[in-house]
Amino acid sequence: METKNEKQSSKTVFCTQYEQLLEQCQNALASWAKRRQEAWQMGLRGKELGGELVRLQADFAKSYAFLGKHTRECPLCEVVAKIVNNEEARAPYLAAAHSSRPA
Repeated sequence: METKNEKQSSKTVFCTQYEQLLEQCQNALASWAKRRQEAWQMGLRGKELGGELVRLQADFAKSYAFLGKHTRECPLCEVVAKIVNNEEARAPYLAAAHSSRPA
């Protein structure tokens, strides 16, 4: 049976910093979406809620920008991106295997 560390190391295939930034980005998106859904279901309105949603949206945008910047500046992630792009050019159906990466 795998330990937590073994699971994490097998999950992190290439770049641990990318994995961390991706997780932060996903968490920010989930927080924003959850709060929007709660507000909609409860019929909430007002400046305070609007400000909170704008802040959550900005948190997501910031984390997404960090992820994109990292992907462009990390030599390891650049190599992976080139490999993925070559595979997509040769066989578009292979792209689904790499769909966890934002464009």
